[in-house]
Amino acid sequence: ISKAHTSVNRHGELERRAEYAEVNCEAPNVCWERLKSFSLTVRNTTISRHRKTEIIVGIDEDDPIFNTKEAKHRIDCLFDEFERVIYVSIPKRIYGKVCRIWNRLARNSSNDFIVLMGDDILLHDKHWQEIVERSFCNISFRTSLPFGAGCVALNDLSFKCFPTFPVVHRWHLNNSESGDLLPKQFINQGGDPYLFELYSRWNASEFAVFARMENLVGGDDSARYLKCPINWPGQILSEAMKRLHSNLNAPPMGICIDVVVPSYRLNNIYLLEKIVHLRSSVHVYVRFWLVVDNPDPDNIKEVKAMGERVNGEQFSKGEGNYFVRVVHYGENRGASYARNTGFNYSCADWVLFLDDDVVPDEHILDAYIGAIKRCPEAKVMVGLTVMPPSFNFWTRCLEASNVMYFYGVAKHRTHPPWGVTANLLVRGSRYHHTIQFKDIYPKTGGGEDIDLIFQIKERHNWSRRTVVAVPGAKVLHPWWNNGNICYKQIIGWAWGDSICLTEWGSRTFFTFPNWIEFIVPAIIYCSFSNQHTFWRTIKAVILIICVDHCWKSWYFFNRKRDGLIKSPFVALIASSVISCQEATRLLALMQRLTLSSYCRRMDWFDGQAQLQVTDIQIQSLILFLIFCFLVFIARGPPCLDQSAQD
Repeated sequence: ISKAHTSVNRHGELERRAEYAEVNCEAPNVCWERLKSFSLTVRNTTISRHRKTEIIVGIDEDDPIFNTKEAKHRIDCLFDEFERVIYVSIPKRIYGKVCRIWNRLARNSSNDFIVLMGDDILLHDKHWQEIVERSFCNISFRTSLPFGAGCVALNDLSFKCFPTFPVVHRWHLNNSESGDLLPKQFINQGGDPYLFELYSRWNASEFAVFARMENLVGGDDSARYLKCPINWPGQILSEAMKRLHSNLNAPPMGICIDVVVPSYRLNNIYLLEKIVHLRSSVHVYVRFWLVVDNPDPDNIKEVKAMGERVNGEQFSKGEGNYFVRVVHYGENRGASYARNTGFNYSCADWVLFLDDDVVPDEHILDAYIGAIKRCPEAKVMVGLTVMPPSFNFWTRCLEASNVMYFYGVAKHRTHPPWGVTANLLVRGSRYHHTIQFKDIYPKTGGGEDIDLIFQIKERHNWSRRTVVAVPGAKVLHPWWNNGNICYKQIIGWAWGDSICLTEWGSRTFFTFPNWIEFIVPAIIYCSFSNQHTFWRTIKAVILIICVDHCWKSWYFFNRKRDGLIKSPFVALIASSVISCQEATRLLALMQRLTLSSYCRRMDWFDGQAQLQVTDIQIQSLILFLIFCFLVFIARGPPCLDQSAQD
């Protein structure tokens, strides 16, 4: 084991840690057996016309096993059927820094294609090199890019659907910064997906699905070194794309979309399968991130098995640009945490958030891709979330209350103020990694979607064109609680909405007190008064509640739709939904002691409907005056108060 190198730079701590790797101390016979197996599998899968393959071996400068004259002769014998074996000494300062070791080895290569491997690899297909060459030809023909501008990943059976062993052409070295394979910031993680992601922006990355191999150590499990990842999808990838754009003299034309689905529900595999089978009619790179937020082990096992099965099906068809990744962390942390997990794992340019209970339209990806091309400056795209037709009294009441307006806002406004995360496309986290779903919102959701979009809009100076509607991107959302009474869901939304009042005070407006804000102080006051005053106040409270509900019911009354007899009851229950939300918001504000938001309302349309704001304020004034009159009537003449005191 080498001692920690003492150099210090901005990655100094990570680099020092990377050099400690006790699991590298293996018995000599284990090392030789592994290298022998690797040489045998390379020999058996390399056809005669590819015998000019170079084997470039990196050996630590103080390696007691391989860094001897006898050991190198033995290695020469293992690879004697190939053109030559090149030995590269690895200095102590880059021990454990696999990406920098790869850079050093690549500089010593002279052939056209370069594949990064370790001594723990088993190759399964005899014509794998021919398959890789054919893939590069297909890329060049499909994209009209120079031959060699691309990345082809072998099919790693031990880490399915991950480009662990990419193949690049010498064109990449000749057109990269300093002639290196990878940027100097990489330590020992992220180099392989970086290459794949870079060329995918030009539709020039693909899996050689029929060139199978297996990584016996490392992969998705523990490696023989301490893993030290860096945040490469942001500035590092963007700078590399600028350089590649300049070298190719062609703008990025590839589209990378990741679909993030937070999943807490059990027994909904059939819905998740519908999501992961979404396909586009054009070439696009799609990863489906299923973030399991339920610690139930059977559920996790079932979701992972489904993901592996779907990946296997796609690879068996030769499709390597759609695959499923399942993430779980063994506990329930809520919708915001789950979405952040998928959002931050993603390296894509766009992330599509879908709920795990929606049924997406089969053309939803095409609809969003079309919008991306039409509106390149947009940062948020709001799809259309459709509710089924109402089928009972409760669902008709919800429909009448209009609480689902923003589910269908995409068909009403070209530039919606915000949209629900049941069907929402946003720029990937690599563009603004500081923008996240906040954990202050309820676990079950409510308000976090408004907050996220407002963060993005704030970053872009509140431009209306930041958000674009895509009514063609449809999903079908089921009725909550199977269409039965669901006040619990409504309360959860309102609780989250109340947090928006304090988080985004600049996007609120003042009104006169509503019914609950009027009666709560009245009840508190009368609790310290005599019994006569108390009962008069209770009488006033009942009158206020009745008048407020009658006022709301008038707006929800629809005689043509519901009939003369049914419509008053529908309107009454619909008004109770709104009243439930109002009461919940006030309770939340009182519990958090944020009374500065008292009598303030969220501007749901974010300045796009000033007439509506004015109308709400006028209505609040009228109702406030009515409430004051009712209190006066309930209290009676002042002389009665005096006689009661006497």
